[in-house]
Amino acid sequence: MAFPDANALLIGALAPLRAPVPVVSRVPDPRPPQLVQVRRVGGSAVWPVRDGARMDVWCWAPTDAEAMNLALEVRADVWALAGTMIAGVQCYRVQEFMAPRLDDDPVTNSPRAWATYQLDLRANSVISPA
Repeated sequence: MAFPDANALLIGALAPLRAPVPVVSRVPDPRPPQLVQVRRVGGSAVWPVRDGARMDVWCWAPTDAEAMNLALEVRADVWALAGTMIAGVQCYRVQEFMAPRLDDDPVTNSPRAWATYQLDLRANSVISPA
């Protein structure tokens, strides 16, 4: 497999930093009062060996201020990944496409903050254009 699993890598990097707040890909039912959700929402391969993984990060908390604070902590964690190895995968660069902003959960009306980043990750083999 040429491309790393960006979801698993980002969850693995954030989970120990945010503990005891769960960092997950799928929101559990019931949702805990504080939660970080990571989902790949796009991106593109960059020849010869990069994967530009576009990632949404959602942060729930009991209040707007707590949700934003959690999102800003996660923001710092994500930015700190630039130039590091994440579980054996090189993260060359981090870009921010949408800074953290409040966006209440439409189902529960719970406080939630949302941000979008791109991680430029090294593929483990040359990407062959089709």
